[in-house]
Amino acid sequence: MRRALTGLVACLVLLTACTAGTEPNPTASLTAAPSGTASASVEPTSGPQPVTAQGTYLSVPVEVQVAPVQVKDGVALLTVEYRIAAGAPAGASFSVGQALKTTTGPVGPNAVRLVDLSSATVYPPGTDDKEQPAVTRDYLAATAGKPSTSQGFYGAPAGDTVGVLFPYLGLVADVPVVRLSASEELATTPVELGRTGQITYVSAPIDAFSVAFDDSSSTRVTQEEVTVSLASDVLFAVDQADLTPAAQAVVDSAAAAIKAKGAEGEVHVTGHTDDVASDAYNQDLSVRRAQSVVDRLVPALGGGFAVTGEGRGESEPAVAGTTPEARAANRRVEIRFTAKSAGATVEVAGAAVAVPDATGPSASGPTAVEVTAVPGFTVRAASVRRVGAYLVGSLEVKRTASGTGQPTGIFGDFVQGRAISRGLSAYAMGAGAHNVTLLGAAARYYPSDYVRGASSTDKDLRAIVADEWFVAAMKQGESVTATVLWPDPGGSTVTIDVPERFRLADVPVQAP
Repeated sequence: MRRALTGLVACLVLLTACTAGTEPNPTASLTAAPSGTASASVEPTSGPQPVTAQGTYLSVPVEVQVAPVQVKDGVALLTVEYRIAAGAPAGASFSVGQALKTTTGPVGPNAVRLVDLSSATVYPPGTDDKEQPAVTRDYLAATAGKPSTSQGFYGAPAGDTVGVLFPYLGLVADVPVVRLSASEELATTPVELGRTGQITYVSAPIDAFSVAFDDSSSTRVTQEEVTVSLASDVLFAVDQADLTPAAQAVVDSAAAAIKAKGAEGEVHVTGHTDDVASDAYNQDLSVRRAQSVVDRLVPALGGGFAVTGEGRGESEPAVAGTTPEARAANRRVEIRFTAKSAGATVEVAGAAVAVPDATGPSASGPTAVEVTAVPGFTVRAASVRRVGAYLVGSLEVKRTASGTGQPTGIFGDFVQGRAISRGLSAYAMGAGAHNVTLLGAAARYYPSDYVRGASSTDKDLRAIVADEWFVAAMKQGESVTATVLWPDPGGSTVTIDVPERFRLADVPVQAP
């Protein structure tokens, strides 16, 4: 199976698998590069075939051939061959081990993840008893005429196809999944890759996080439930439990969202406080605040919903710490309900909320914008594609200044990215696409994420379904691509916004 992908920007987004005797999916064809026409061909096959795609890393055209993913006994083996494509400059190479590594991990393609958008699930590489990723660990490099191959072990995806998300190169979709029989064995083992002991495999559901433009609420959507966190500093006066007029509008907005997106059943309200004052005082205040929200919700929701409430005082902080920011995040009232469908987009805000003004330079459509906060670089929206309940975006970052430089911080830092609320570290926030948001009608949608889980080497609770380590050293004229997955707020165009960095408005959304 082969699908060529050429263009003005490195982009492997949403390549669709072909089968023998069928035409390629026309939605997967992309704009041709000036030197030729992008094409897709079907190779003769007697079974599942590799998916081949081409993109560009810096000035080097890179071709990746993803073999069908082998699955046996709950374990998946991913094999990828990397080649330097035709037309590369003399002496060109692609450092697989460096370009595809995680922020803090060892050299190797350990940042490559399996992504199943049909089930909204991410599969990071398995890890051994020393918490080392079960992937080829080497300074792999592809050079002209000399390809390089990597392998990695993952939890087994449930579907017949799966996507593969590569740093800098994008998402290769519809890679076949082959389930081996009892008499067949995987092509290699973790031991042959140098991993020791028991390998732990995990998968995680894809979640969503958004924040109202007026900061009155944030919303976390998981596959199990929706949690709307109402900011107590907006809802109530200091040490008070009566809803302010502005707060009433926010609660009414929450009720409208529940009626539109929630499955009938229980709606649970929980009040929380910070750690200032005594335990008894905070417990009483949290109960009274929760009751005020319940009293407003019940008539607004009408029948079909059973609303309950409780207070937890300071016993369940949203984030650790005693800084003003941490305490503000902990003063909240949470409303939990079950969504009608996974991946729902939920917006809760006060009355007459307007889209915020841009806080950085702006451009429209595919036009590149110069990022003045990180001099010497431009960003443009190469594409945004709709896939099920999600949008997959490709952003081209190009070096325009002379010399060599890294685009570190071009997508903001932990201040713009609300690291505390989202469960991300301040260190990680400056290195990747964590803060590339979509502007909805009343809320800002951050990149989709998932629970990573803590380990002794990485304390981040969550990881984004996007490029997390975006620090390539770039020369003038070179470009790289960041891939970002968002929940789909609907509409034929979107606005991509990174606070204090740039805004790209009226970006067309390509249909599936």
